[in-house]
Amino acid sequence: MDASQVRDGSTGFNRRQNAERVTAIYRESYAAAYASFEPWRRKHELNLHNLAQILDDLPVAQPSWLDLACGQAWHFARFGGRARMYGLDLSPSQLARARLSAPTAAFVCADMVEAPFLYGSFDLVTMFWAGYCYLDSAERTEALVRNAMRWLRPGGMLYIEVLLARDLASFNESHFSRMNGFTVTPRTRDYGQWVYDDFGGRHWMTSPPLPFFLNIVTPESEEIEAKHDAGFMVHLIASKRR
Repeated sequence: MDASQVRDGSTGFNRRQNAERVTAIYRESYAAAYASFEPWRRKHELNLHNLAQILDDLPVAQPSWLDLACGQAWHFARFGGRARMYGLDLSPSQLARARLSAPTAAFVCADMVEAPFLYGSFDLVTMFWAGYCYLDSAERTEALVRNAMRWLRPGGMLYIEVLLARDLASFNESHFSRMNGFTVTPRTRDYGQWVYDDFGGRHWMTSPPLPFFLNIVTPESEEIEAKHDAGFMVHLIASKRR
């Protein structure tokens, strides 16, 4: 039995099955329609503001930037020439479009928990849309965030969007849900485990609480900022990796 077949007791299915679920959703037809989703204006504006500030604050002219679950490289496309860019995603269809959006970036198709990066390789690591939720496992999410911190050089920065379980209860009433046809259904009473459905299929998700992330990144960082965007994301920035 290889590592991808190890059963995760928190989810009841193995890692390979989880990866197959994700790639089945993010197939060619879904990727083709992905860019047509109604944008989340406030969130995206805050993303761009934060990234511009982070890139200005990093102490190197051309920082090395890794974007996990990069999708179609929306963020890279808006900061061309500002960094040496590396994207990782599990979907070949998403990455095909990412290469068109950011032709100077390098891309890797891999499981983000088991990504083949050396420690101390990047000045900035990002993950948007709470992509860790797709791991559907608190244990694997912890492994990912710890790896992300290790992939940073001293002085580097981590910027991830955290989706809180408490915000999911009102998601189906949001403008974003109505415009895109996404619906959320809890698997646990507190929404810590949940699914959402859209035309791509059923997305199986897990949302650990904010202290879960803070307990990992705070001891390794000199500064922490966690700002709610008044929608459904907390923008967590851990600065100056020790």
